[in-house]
Amino acid sequence: MAFDSIHYVLFLAGVLGLYAVVPGALRVALLLVASLGFYAVWSVPLTSLILISGLTDYAIALALGRTEELWRRRLLLATSLIVNLGILAYFKYSGFFLDNLVALGLIDAHGWVAVLLPPGISFYTFQTMSYSVDVYRRELEPERDPLKFLLYVAFFPQLIAGPIERAGRLLPQFAAMKQHRVASEDLAAGLRLIVFGLFKKAVLADNCARYVDAVFAAPDSAGGWATIVAILAFTLQIYFDFSAYSEIAKGSARLFGVELVWNFDQPYLATNVSEFWRRWHISLSNWFRDYVYKPLGGSRRTKGRVLFNLAATMFLSGLWHGAAWNFVVWGLVHGVLLLAHHQLRERGPFAAARERAPRVASFAAWLWTLHTVMFGWLLFRVEAFADVGTLLGAVGQALSGTEAAGPEQLVFIAGFYAFLAFSALARRERWHARIDARPGLALVFYAALATAAMLLAPAEGPQFIYFQF
Repeated sequence: MAFDSIHYVLFLAGVLGLYAVVPGALRVALLLVASLGFYAVWSVPLTSLILISGLTDYAIALALGRTEELWRRRLLLATSLIVNLGILAYFKYSGFFLDNLVALGLIDAHGWVAVLLPPGISFYTFQTMSYSVDVYRRELEPERDPLKFLLYVAFFPQLIAGPIERAGRLLPQFAAMKQHRVASEDLAAGLRLIVFGLFKKAVLADNCARYVDAVFAAPDSAGGWATIVAILAFTLQIYFDFSAYSEIAKGSARLFGVELVWNFDQPYLATNVSEFWRRWHISLSNWFRDYVYKPLGGSRRTKGRVLFNLAATMFLSGLWHGAAWNFVVWGLVHGVLLLAHHQLRERGPFAAARERAPRVASFAAWLWTLHTVMFGWLLFRVEAFADVGTLLGAVGQALSGTEAAGPEQLVFIAGFYAFLAFSALARRERWHARIDARPGLALVFYAALATAAMLLAPAEGPQFIYFQF
């Protein structure tokens, strides 16, 4: 049930109507049934995986709460990791592993059956697994209500593509639902987020996708300037698409009085790659920081170990995004960029430039960060890793002057950078907050966005990009 479908709108309205009238004690059960039903639209059998992961970590956390012996606690935590990562590895990576064995000539592919990738498995697996880790660390008390915990794992607004929430944030909000009253401010804030997200998805992301898909589907026939425009368009598409999903998720949850974390903070305005990852897919970046980078030692070890920790974290982040070599290389490229930033940020020439001409240095750092991120998006988007060389060769021909850009291509390129300048100005002047603070202006603004979403959306837009992860 896609967020940008009339089916979801009707589903959300129906669940909200029931939520408003049922007794407070039944609200958690209602939302759990609705969440499992929401997922079952894709696959009833695969819904069992959510229950397996959730009930495993529910039971393990209760056992951790009763256990003091270190070896028993470690065994319980290892069980959680093996069950969750085992399910994730089988459904998401078994095909990738076997395909590579076939490519190396080690096995025969005859008779294989493709494994279906369950929607959202990367998200809900990380979410439920983090709960066991937090209880093991004694940062969280075990939740004794199984319905409340399963709702934390399966809450439908963020079930398929996040944000990846922490139990310490969501469980207290679910506990408060018994006394919660559906409030006009929650409804207004939630609807604003949903409308804004639908506009970004239907009008901006999906229209960019039509051009992007055409170029990346036939890289051999794409010209250099067409490739450049496609890379810029995908840079916008993936941001509009994923931030739209996050805003619709956040808005849907807000209707029930639940606050989800913000997942994006205008990442293309970042002036270094570390800042980019603090602004992009924030919930996932924080997850890897807290459950991978810091346990490896973080930045408290020797320089060599810190560099290893960064590289390992970004390798796993790339692998999390998809079972393909382009995602692995994309993660490693970002790892290299983080290593370079870690090593060079305080070196003499860079520090001196920031001190002598801070605005020029900041602008240059922004340009460098933006274009290295866009190179990464090329790796992320290609349909076959071999296409990277073809597309980069076409870009090189265009930039060397052997191919002239068409007027429409020049207009799009200028519009891309104008959009980023507009975003920076809007952020500085807080235009969005000012609109929301004036009810009359907000009504006109969001009504215009809703109208545009209905009139300008393609007849058949692609599914949300992060559904495949």
